[in-house]
Amino acid sequence: MDDPIASHPTRAEQLDILADIIAEVARDGDSILDLGVGAGYVERLIAAKHRGLRFVGVDLQRDKLDEAERNLSGHDFVAVRGDLSDADGIAVPDRKYRFAISALVFHDLGDGAKRNAIAWAASRLASDGWWLLYDRLRLDTPETFTLQRAIWNRIERVHGRGMRRTEDFRAYERDLAPNNRPARLTDYARWFGELNLAMQVLHLHGNVALLAAGVRPGRLG
Repeated sequence: MDDPIASHPTRAEQLDILADIIAEVARDGDSILDLGVGAGYVERLIAAKHRGLRFVGVDLQRDKLDEAERNLSGHDFVAVRGDLSDADGIAVPDRKYRFAISALVFHDLGDGAKRNAIAWAASRLASDGWWLLYDRLRLDTPETFTLQRAIWNRIERVHGRGMRRTEDFRAYERDLAPNNRPARLTDYARWFGELNLAMQVLHLHGNVALLAAGVRPGRLG
């Protein structure tokens, strides 16, 4: 399968961390709901570390779902075509999911769709379920942008290829578009909090974060 991490020098480590977390915490037979499954790259990482898990992958592109089915042949995988910008219209197998995950998809959604997709998946979590969301965070502090740019420069020096180059904070903001709208960390904290999910940053490199949110006792399930 194509390597989706090749153009992003820190992505491999962060996705491997996500897979390690699930592999350690999961129990045999647990179900994982992936919003934006693509070709099934993350599922392959997880399954290599913990077999016996069940996967349901949602994606808008039929060709990607077909590829995921090929890549995950031999695993318990159900492909579901659905549009995350209208998550309420997606029909997934009726079960309680131990994990809801999404990797580098949410920045393509509007803020309302992000919040709704989080709520839609959260309503399907088991009582001891977890939301693991991996995506870019929107930078919103121009005073510290020079420091952020120094991190991007370091990534390029260390890894031989860069995450991005932006002249200044104004140029960064001009680059944002309806299909490139990372949410702020404070936005995610608010959205998860409104659903009574306890959020924590598990890993942050540059402005790409792995967030976890746990179901508070008595909230779901």
